Amino acid sequence: MSPEVVEQMTVDVNSDASDRPGVPELPELPQGAPAGCPFAPPEAVTKLREESPLAQVALPDGTSAWLATSYELVREILTLPGFSVNPKAPGFPRWNLPGGTDLPLSMTHADPPEHPRLRGMVAAEFTPKRIARMRPDIERITRERCEAIEALPQPVDLVKEFSTPIPATAISLLLGVPADELDFFERNVRIVLAHDELESEERDHAKLELLQYVLKLIELKRTEPDGNLLSMMISDHPELSDIELVSFVALLLFAGFSTTAHQIELTALTLIERPDLAERARKDPSVIPVLAEELLRYHAIVRDSPRRVAVEDVELGGVTIRAGEGVIASVQAANWDAAAFPDPDVIDLDRPRSPRHLAFGHGIHVCLGAAMARIELEVVLEHLVTRYPDMRLAIPQDQIQFRTTTHLHGCYSLPVDLGLKEGA
Repeated sequence: MSPEVVEQMTVDVNSDASDRPGVPELPELPQGAPAGCPFAPPEAVTKLREESPLAQVALPDGTSAWLATSYELVREILTLPGFSVNPKAPGFPRWNLPGGTDLPLSMTHADPPEHPRLRGMVAAEFTPKRIARMRPDIERITRERCEAIEALPQPVDLVKEFSTPIPATAISLLLGVPADELDFFERNVRIVLAHDELESEERDHAKLELLQYVLKLIELKRTEPDGNLLSMMISDHPELSDIELVSFVALLLFAGFSTTAHQIELTALTLIERPDLAERARKDPSVIPVLAEELLRYHAIVRDSPRRVAVEDVELGGVTIRAGEGVIASVQAANWDAAAFPDPDVIDLDRPRSPRHLAFGHGIHVCLGAAMARIELEVVLEHLVTRYPDMRLAIPQDQIQFRTTTHLHGCYSLPVDLGLKEGA
């Protein structure tokens, strides 16, 4: 079913509603993107924000949830203790949840008091000051990737050869994955995260292989500590079980690998479409961190999250959300709310720094890896604008296959010609 059809349809999630006159049908959760703009929220999102910024919608699996589409409501939901992040709780909107509900509990899916206990074990290792020590490694990884794609026949698929390997290698370095096992590790991670396109048997096999590998890696770090993050967790917290350590690795992969990869590919595409941005960053490198932040707001790659379920009745925006009802706080919609960001469809490098975008979330569950993601994006931006001023798409823009119906927005592939000069 096309996104256009989905946006126009409505469904009744109450199976007997047809026998009960007066029961209103719920609009479908808006998916896809407006024609001509792969980055903007669906037009139905803007309409909902104008008419009812907190509205019940029907989900693709036949259940329903509340959808928040304004910046202020989304920020409020992310701070209220009346909502749970546990995907196994009754009423949680869990359709197309990355990894399903069979993964062990992680800090992103834990409520207090479990959440601060889990987060506190690693928070010190993810401070901006600590993560800044990884910049030379990230610069090296990016430089090596650039050299690799420059040696390939043109055009080259930036998703396969650039945006995916960079965060995969960075996370592998953080965990201490041996260099000769990186290809195996990355391949299985990609299969697990491509949950919308693969047969479940193949995905389940990749999950099993990844689980077995991580358990083997944990055992290796117990016997041969190397000072990397996984070794640190094992030595500093001997009480952690293998399943808790696996949970943490899964969190890094789902929250830090695919999100950064998609952000990199969409950043590259935007630079191609907006060469003026690349030119400004090339002439004034100090603008690169500002450009990175504005692109995080603009792309808003998390399309249908964060998600919550009410554990008590919550009054919000003049509406009562009952205990057991699911909530989707749309970061994508919030980051394109004109009340917070005037002209949200414009990439404005002179935009005021307040309010801040919500690409990394807000509240106690704000992204732990935000500092690392920022460094990766800044380094990638610097290399893209300086090395490839003539980079161009190798196919028409309307032939790019976007992830319009998945949890995260991005491209399945992005064929480009780097525009390298002959003999360069």
